[in-house]
Amino acid sequence: MNVALIGLAFVRLILGIVFAVAALYIASSVLGRLTKGIDDWAEIGRGNIAVAIFMGGIFISVATIIAPGISGLFTRWDALAITIGFIQLIIALALAMSMQYVALSVFGKLTKELDEWSELKKGNVAVGITMAAIVIAVAAVVVKGVETLIEAVFA
Repeated sequence: MNVALIGLAFVRLILGIVFAVAALYIASSVLGRLTKGIDDWAEIGRGNIAVAIFMGGIFISVATIIAPGISGLFTRWDALAITIGFIQLIIALALAMSMQYVALSVFGKLTKELDEWSELKKGNVAVGITMAAIVIAVAAVVVKGVETLIEAVFA
C-alpha cells in the first residue's frame, strides 16, 4: 500500500469537490438570472417543487459538462496541473452556462404560448420536469464536444 499515493488521491478528490461546488454555485447564480422574476432559492425554501426540479436539472447538466473540465487536476500533481485544471473548469463552466442559456432561450421562443418562468413560479411540476429534461439532454449531447474542445486547447 502506497500511503503517499493514497494521500495524493484524497487531496485531488478534495480539490475536485471544491472546484465542483464552486462551479455549481456560480452556475446557479448566473443561470438563476434566467428565471425571470423568480428568486430560485426563496422558491425552493417555500417548497416550490417545480423550481427545485429545474434547479436540480441545472446542477446535473452543469456537472455533466464540467466534469471533463477538471481533468487537469488528475493528470499530474504540481502547480501547473492545478492551474490547467482550474482554467479547464472555467472554460467548461462558461460553455455549460452558454449552452444552457441558448437551449432555454430557443425553447422559450419555440413555446411562445407558454410562459415557462411564470409556470415555474406557480409550481407547475410538469414545466419543471420538462425544463430540467431539456438542460440535462443538452448536457448529454454536448459533453463530448466540450471535452474534445478542452483537449484540443490544452494539447
